[in-house]
Amino acid sequence: MKKTLFALSIIIALAVSPCMKAQETEEFKTSGKIFGLMFADYHNTFSGGKSVSVFEVTRSYLGYDYSFSKTISGRIMYDATAQSVGGKTIMTGYLRNAYLQYDNGKLTLRGGLIGVEQISVTDKFWNYRYISKPIIDFSGMIFPADLGIMAKYKIHERITIDMGILNGRGYKDITADTTLKLVSGITFSPVENMLFRAYYDIMGPSGRMQNTFSITGAYSDGNFTLGAEYLMQNNHLMSDGENYSGFSIFTSVKLKEKFSLFGRYDNIGSVILEGETDPWNITKDGSTFIFGADYSPVKNIRIAPNFTGYIPDDPDADFTGIIGLNIEARF
Repeated sequence: MKKTLFALSIIIALAVSPCMKAQETEEFKTSGKIFGLMFADYHNTFSGGKSVSVFEVTRSYLGYDYSFSKTISGRIMYDATAQSVGGKTIMTGYLRNAYLQYDNGKLTLRGGLIGVEQISVTDKFWNYRYISKPIIDFSGMIFPADLGIMAKYKIHERITIDMGILNGRGYKDITADTTLKLVSGITFSPVENMLFRAYYDIMGPSGRMQNTFSITGAYSDGNFTLGAEYLMQNNHLMSDGENYSGFSIFTSVKLKEKFSLFGRYDNIGSVILEGETDPWNITKDGSTFIFGADYSPVKNIRIAPNFTGYIPDDPDADFTGIIGLNIEARF
């Protein structure tokens, strides 16, 4: 892993050096902008004959982008998310992004507290994060942001590869650690409006090394989207034998300029460890379906009445249904 980190650092240095020298000769006016986002919802959850209604602001962030030159920029973003602490749901704040980036349109280099490329791509596939995270994030297989460095290169008009080395603990835990995560991916567009994405990561010592694999395919022409993803992880959090896998199918249809319908189906299942009778992740194994409508009254505001149903694999657990009204606002 250390040799890989050193090699990636050398590649980045060699790639950026001549580009930065050329950039210094060009005139450029520095600029910056503030941006923000809010996810809020009102929902009613019912299960086992009980019902609970609540209004929530599940996420809000505020950030600043600054361009030092045509190719070099930076971002700082503060993220507040709803989190259960001591049986209570409270808003907890974190520094989610703090990085420098080089991007010349073909090569992108990023270092610091960065967003994970796999999440960025799957968010574009699904496009309804304000209602539910993509399955690879929702299942806990990877973190949406982490400390590290990454490189992305467009080797062909239709093929982009990316590689990174991360701390592996996510943006909420930036404790220094000698165990790093190596991530890689390739995005391929064989024809217009169609994308395929393959992802793989490894972390930890041999014997209980965690490894994650995902493959996604989607068609989207702006009016209709249909896609699917298969994912699996072995030795979750480097715990020997704790393997699980799943798949997701998602779609959306634009009926009018500001109105769309969407749906998604997820299934996640874990293995039974030696000497046990139930799968190790039985409390989270099961099927989830989501459907609803998305309406945008003005630019950067989206409103979605929706329904989410969870069917647990645990025969002793009850079906859970959620009727919700979700809102996304950006500026």
